[in-house]
Amino acid sequence: MKKNGRSLFFKLDQRKIVIFLDYLQRFNIKSQFNFDYDSMEGQIFPSVMLENVLRKWVCHEHIQVVDPISLRLNAYYIWIGLFAKKTLNSVAIPTDLDIGLQHTLSKLFREQFETDLIPGKLMQIKPFRRVMLTAIKTNRPMEESMELSYLLPHKEKDEIKTLVAEWEEERSNYAF
Repeated sequence: MKKNGRSLFFKLDQRKIVIFLDYLQRFNIKSQFNFDYDSMEGQIFPSVMLENVLRKWVCHEHIQVVDPISLRLNAYYIWIGLFAKKTLNSVAIPTDLDIGLQHTLSKLFREQFETDLIPGKLMQIKPFRRVMLTAIKTNRPMEESMELSYLLPHKEKDEIKTLVAEWEEERSNYAF
């Protein structure tokens, strides 16, 4: 069956496949995707929902607008979980967005996570611990949480452990 409309293509790193498959199952959207495991390239099939997003965001095959209404917590975590990379002192996401869109996304990211998304070819998330803490508080999926933990810079891991231990202690005090 040939579907009409635009498709969206992407490429994933090998370590992101488990997260991707979990998203497909969790959101029951396997039929909306095609993925080639040899090339690690995927395609989102044309759909009314995809076309609606593309119509708002894309002009001349490039993202021109970031629609804040479309960006919910799930969208941020899917973006981070599938495309973020660990660097020496931070977490970075490769991008071809122009600088104006990066600044817009940075402001929206700050509102959501109270942390910085630093523009550049590799948009850096600093500090990343706030993204991780929000994931813990909102009970994000296990595969995604494991990836976030892997991405978390070593310096910030100890801070997370301390905060989570404090939360657990507070929670146990309220139980009595």
